[in-house]
Amino acid sequence: MALNFPASPVIGDSYASGNTTWQYDGVAWGVAQSSSSLIIPNSFNTLVVDGQDNVVADITNDTLTLVAGTNVTLTTDAATDSITINSSGGGGGGGGAVDNAWLTINGDTGAVVANSATDALTIAGGTNITTSAANDTLTIDFTGTLGSATFSGTTDATTASLSVDKIYMPAICMLTVDNSGSSAYTFNSHYSGNNPQIYGLAGTTIAFDLTGIGSNHPFEIQDPTSSAYNIGVVHVAPDGTVSTGANAQGKSSGTLYWQIPESISGTYRYQCLNHIAMVGGIVIKRLSVI
Repeated sequence: MALNFPASPVIGDSYASGNTTWQYDGVAWGVAQSSSSLIIPNSFNTLVVDGQDNVVADITNDTLTLVAGTNVTLTTDAATDSITINSSGGGGGGGGAVDNAWLTINGDTGAVVANSATDALTIAGGTNITTSAANDTLTIDFTGTLGSATFSGTTDATTASLSVDKIYMPAICMLTVDNSGSSAYTFNSHYSGNNPQIYGLAGTTIAFDLTGIGSNHPFEIQDPTSSAYNIGVVHVAPDGTVSTGANAQGKSSGTLYWQIPESISGTYRYQCLNHIAMVGGIVIKRLSVI
């Protein structure tokens, strides 16, 4: 029997002849399974994948096949009409295994190599080193003893019996000051006798080592009128404390530096502030008039 399809069908039109029903898909008439349940033609026509060839349906009831690639698994569930795609190997993300966070770490000697993607690297403290890890923070501490924090504590200073006050500034000479009871100062490193007259050059620095005079004999430099002369006077304590001017006078330990002004000359004095008899002259000469 000849089939007499409608001349101008639209998509979705159906035509029945005998026990067969056709439906128009916009291009051709296709056989439907029954009059109550019609097959919808191609659910896709073309799948486009960026950078790849297009996948095109060849026939009305064509089949699209999903293929699992490297480290990918596909799981179907007919009951829920679902497909689950999982990562099954390396390549971070998506819940799969993560690539080695480290592969090889080289030390000054030797190297450590990751044995697996989940290998653990242990950082161990060496001599006088401790490590601790908490809250995503690795702390490395030194537990040994550093060198001396003071000059006098260094090995060289200890060996030479030096303290910082003895080397604070260059001096043309360092006079070792001592005492003979409460009656006189002595300068046996350079001069003989009690309360000797000592000499200095204008424009130079002389130093007085007060270590040996004791706390009862505070030392002061005075001008020719017996008044404290504070110009150019610097005192350095054994711990490095520096005093200048009037604050440098009357000390009985450490080192007293006198930066003698180039413009002065004449007889100045050294004087014990507790004992009037402990006094002597300091003759200052100017090189320009010698």
